[in-house]
Amino acid sequence: MMQVDPWGKAAECERAMAIVADPERRVILSKLRSVWVALGNKQSFLDASEGGVPLSTIVQIHTALISGCKNAMH
Repeated sequence: MMQVDPWGKAAECERAMAIVADPERRVILSKLRSVWVALGNKQSFLDASEGGVPLSTIVQIHTALISGCKNAMH
């Protein structure tokens, strides 16, 4: 099973929002941060499959967005 720290991922989104100039990208990061906060508030979601979007998909989206933010800064 995948081990994910939703609070760490939310903080990573917050840091990326602070350095990204594109307002649309900040909105997307804000929404992703909200997903992580919601998952953190419902820890049982991370422990058992309850349907919906698989956690691995959310992690992939997060990785792509954060990577895109880092590349946009260079």
